[in-house]
Amino acid sequence: MKPRFFAFFLLGALLLMLATLSSHALPNHPQQATSKAGQNAPPPAKDTEPFPQVPRITAEEVERLAKDKGNVVLVDTDDSVTYEAEHIKGAVNIAYDPTVEAREQDQLLSALPGDKLIVFYCNCSHEEDSAPMVLEMWELGYDHDKVKALKGGLTRWEQLNYPLAGTDIDAAHGKGN
Repeated sequence: MKPRFFAFFLLGALLLMLATLSSHALPNHPQQATSKAGQNAPPPAKDTEPFPQVPRITAEEVERLAKDKGNVVLVDTDDSVTYEAEHIKGAVNIAYDPTVEAREQDQLLSALPGDKLIVFYCNCSHEEDSAPMVLEMWELGYDHDKVKALKGGLTRWEQLNYPLAGTDIDAAHGKGN
């Protein structure tokens, strides 16, 4: 009886060890997965931002630059339905989709001007969808200083009551009736 118990004990311990190892080896969070741009994201912590190598720019700075010079291109990385409902006024839509073929996505991104500041934003708390797009732009040869992610994304922009557009905004202001 004792050898049988010992064998089950060893088998259980081995299975527990394998389960623990596999949970650490496999990404179980989108931020841990390898991005399309080939960069490994750091493991998420409660208050750290993903893709720390990606430069951020504040909504206040973007709004000021847009008013002063107009040399800013805003890119909404949400899907087209979400973009249609609400986006920063003047932004273009290039949806972040890590499942889309890289060549197709690269053609859209390559159409963006290289002589203006390009600011990607999403409706994410820590730029989870916009930061990978910045990395992709770097791979396409864009200047690291000319491509940034909007810190706080659309949420921060809304908190500051900066201009928005979209069907939800029009309906809220009585234009959609």
